[in-house]
Amino acid sequence: MRLLKILFFIISVIGAFVLNHDKLMAQVVQSPILPGLNKSDEHRQVVNVSEPPWQIIGRVQMSNGAKCTGFLISPRIVVTAAHCLWIKKTQRFFAPQSIHFLLGYQRQQYKVASSIQQVLPSEAYRQLMVNKQPDDIISDRIYLVLPKDILPASKLIPIAKELPQENTPVWLAGYEQDRIEVLYADKNCLIQQQVTYPNSLAKLFHTCQATYGSSGAPLFAKDSKGQWTIVGIQVAAYDNKAGGIAGSLMEGTR
Repeated sequence: MRLLKILFFIISVIGAFVLNHDKLMAQVVQSPILPGLNKSDEHRQVVNVSEPPWQIIGRVQMSNGAKCTGFLISPRIVVTAAHCLWIKKTQRFFAPQSIHFLLGYQRQQYKVASSIQQVLPSEAYRQLMVNKQPDDIISDRIYLVLPKDILPASKLIPIAKELPQENTPVWLAGYEQDRIEVLYADKNCLIQQQVTYPNSLAKLFHTCQATYGSSGAPLFAKDSKGQWTIVGIQVAAYDNKAGGIAGSLMEGTR
């Protein structure tokens, strides 16, 4: 009798494990695919935050726990996506004291943690949000002024002098929702299309895999001399396939 009880207990435990495992697997299978990704052709990789061109990138953190990617365009100025810092409820951007920038963040370590001295929002973007107009990728950027320099000017990556053409190879890296503790990059992508506007800016449609959290990340391309430049800022991901849209970032049109 005792042996039968033991066998019954073992069978019950195994049955419960199998049932829970099946439920878990069903949840995994049914979970939605994150926008901007193609899991059947995954080629993103963790990159070294100390090496070019990644050394200008950091994580932007807000007091409510929200996180995005940002990058330095001068020793003390960070640019990121405006929608990351916009608060719908109050119709305002986060105040400087509610934002921090962690340069070179990787697995709970970082090179520099900085407070924000001043937030310089895009007035065009603010007006769109207040008037409940559709998001405008071209104006979806915001500048964060730091209290002091945190990166030597010699380590900055210059902003491009001209727009990248179709099929130009580009790289993109950010702190993405599925790998939020590391800088995750796609180094195998291209510019699909550029749509230009009268103000010399453009929407850059690209094939880089990137999802939530990558907003505000720099889009890199090499110039005619083989030097890295920043050609855009990531602001949107495709709903059901790999790739997304960046707003162009060109010298003289910040």
